[in-house]
Amino acid sequence: MITKRADKPDFASQVKEILSKEPGLSVKELAERLKTNRQYMAGMLKVLEERGEVTFRQVGPARIYYVRPENQKESR
Repeated sequence: MITKRADKPDFASQVKEILSKEPGLSVKELAERLKTNRQYMAGMLKVLEERGEVTFRQVGPARIYYVRPENQKESR
């Protein structure tokens, strides 16, 4: 069975932890910190956004991501 990193809670937790410590990161910046590619990170963030765990702000062509305030306590 092939498992995707997006399905693993550890990876999602790492993304939320980074965003809680450094709010306002782009897809590229998060991908660099977690040593993954930008396309994978964009998909992961979309899943977290659909779950209501993160939100973003569009700045030109970039999406700047934040942990939703109600989820910040969980990620610390």
